[in-house]
This record gives sequence, C-alpha cells and structure tokens, in this order.
Amino acid sequence: MVLPMALGSSPDALVIERLTVRPDRIVCDLRVSPSAPTITSPGLVRRVLADYPTLLDHACVNDEGDTFAAVADHTSLPHLVEHLVIDAQVRQAAQAAAVAEPLPSASSVHGANRAGEAAPPFRAAAKKSTMYVGTTEWVDRFAGHAVVEVSYTDDLTALRSFRDAVCAVNHLVKEGVYDDCSSRL
Repeated sequence: MVLPMALGSSPDALVIERLTVRPDRIVCDLRVSPSAPTITSPGLVRRVLADYPTLLDHACVNDEGDTFAAVADHTSLPHLVEHLVIDAQVRQAAQAAAVAEPLPSASSVHGANRAGEAAPPFRAAAKKSTMYVGTTEWVDRFAGHAVVEVSYTDDLTALRSFRDAVCAVNHLVKEGVYDDCSSRL
C-alpha cells in the first residue's frame, strides 16, 4: 500500500514512503528530510515521554544496554518511530483486553456461571500480554532512507500506529524540541 504524500512549503521531518503488510509484520519505508534532524535529543525524548511514559522500559537490543532507555536520547528518528508503534499497539491491546473482561457476577466469582459452565476465559486472556518486536535499519543514511519493521496482531491498529507515530515526531520536530544542532545530517 502506498500512502499519498502531500507536498507543502515546509516538508515534514519524516515521510512514510510505503507501508507493506506482511503476514507477520508491517514494513515501513521512511524518508528523513535532509533538513531534519536524524537523531533524537534529550529534549525530544522528554516531550515524547509525556505521552508515552513506558517507552524507556521497552526491551531493545543495542550496544549500550538492554532497554530503549540506554539509547533513547541519541537514537535515530526511525528507531524512535519503531518504539512508538510498538508502544501504541501494546496500549491498544491492553485497552481491548480491559473492554473484553466481563464484570464478575456472584456466580462467576466462584468460577462458574448459572448454567454451571466455567466462567468465560476473558479474565485470563486479559492478563496475557502480546509481545511485539521490531527492527530499524538504515538503507541509506545519507539519503535519509530507513526501513522499520514491526510485528502486529491487528493490521489496522499497526497501520494507525505508524501514522500516529510519524505525525507525533513530525509535530515535535516542527516545534523545535531539540537541545542542540548536532543531531542534523
């Protein structure tokens, strides 16, 4: 699926060039504008954490530690998008599980309903957490082309998560939430 791109006078920092839905993951070709920063800053991360407070707890394979916190304030914008997409999907799954969880009745507290059947399995399912995994790779760093791949359980939620993550990063970059100029290409 190729998303239409609007050309304007002030280009966005990140542009989704293509989203490909595969059976096990969504592949996103991202373009970073030549005039945009490519690396996060502590100021940007502080702003992102206001909306995504659990982001730093994500497991993340990197050379500096075992969580995203180890690299969050100096990682690539596409890598930030990867973790925002994963976080959004985890939130959506938790909300869906909370909605699916039935209210306990007097009979279901003891594990059976009025017909003598076992209580619905929603409560157990809500406690399970789905693991989402992702990767980010520069295809051509100097051209600003990166590929972000993220697993999913619901393709529409994942596609919306990509859109929202890119919009959030673009908004913060336009606000100038950078501590220094060293994060530019």
